Amino acid sequence: MKKSVCLSFSLLAIFSLIVVAPSAFADHSKVDINMVVGSSTPGCETNNMCYMPYNAALDIGGEAMWHNVDTMAHTVSSGTPAEGLDDVFDSSLVPVGGMFSYKFEEAGTYGYFCMVHPWMTGIVTVSAEHEEMEEMGHEEMGDMEGMEQSGMTGMIDLSDQLTATVTSGVIHHIGGNTDDATLTVHLFSADDDGELKITLNSDIITPFDDGSYFVLVNSEETDFKQMGDTLHIPYEAGTEKIEIVGSYAVPEFGTIAMIILAVAIVSIIAITAKTKTALIPKL
Repeated sequence: MKKSVCLSFSLLAIFSLIVVAPSAFADHSKVDINMVVGSSTPGCETNNMCYMPYNAALDIGGEAMWHNVDTMAHTVSSGTPAEGLDDVFDSSLVPVGGMFSYKFEEAGTYGYFCMVHPWMTGIVTVSAEHEEMEEMGHEEMGDMEGMEQSGMTGMIDLSDQLTATVTSGVIHHIGGNTDDATLTVHLFSADDDGELKITLNSDIITPFDDGSYFVLVNSEETDFKQMGDTLHIPYEAGTEKIEIVGSYAVPEFGTIAMIILAVAIVSIIAITAKTKTALIPKL
């Protein structure tokens, strides 16, 4: 009875860890994008909510699947309303309840729009995550070790919870640090000067008392424009890190997850040791 209780607790603890911190292990091999209900009427573009998510993240070889949940037919056409199609992909008309999918074999930022309702726009950001992680491996691991040594254990990935676009390079991931109320946008392949446009929300990070934020580009303070919850942050070629500092950032559940994992591991070790002892014949 005790064994089964401990085992149940261990499995529950591991399950809780997965539920508590899903974004830290986000799967970017597939993404579902909805053509939002009512997007056939102008207005959804004001908050980038015509396609949801507006900026979808994928690894190379990943597949995006657009679902038409609206009451009107739409297209998913790569390019921009101003410049037209760029011949990467085009769904033609997707009927109500229909779906269009496309696999991305090359890294890059892919803009798309609806040819019938051109205010409907979206972005798919495709990154060579595994290759980049290999190239940046030592540096990233060094950063993580430094974070652990300095007690910064509250870092989680928020890429799927924020709307952010860049004009140069691609966003690798967005980290939220609970210890110093900071969001860190990690970039790669920013070969030219560019601008980060990011819309914040109070569930993720809150501003200081005067409604402002503090921004660092490559660890140096920089000027930026703030329009409500949206920040326009310029950066130079070669930029790899942009930090946004507020008064509060995401609940500190990274530490809780680690505690749950530790308890689960201890329970499993205890069960294993007891089972092995019971199997050893008495002399």
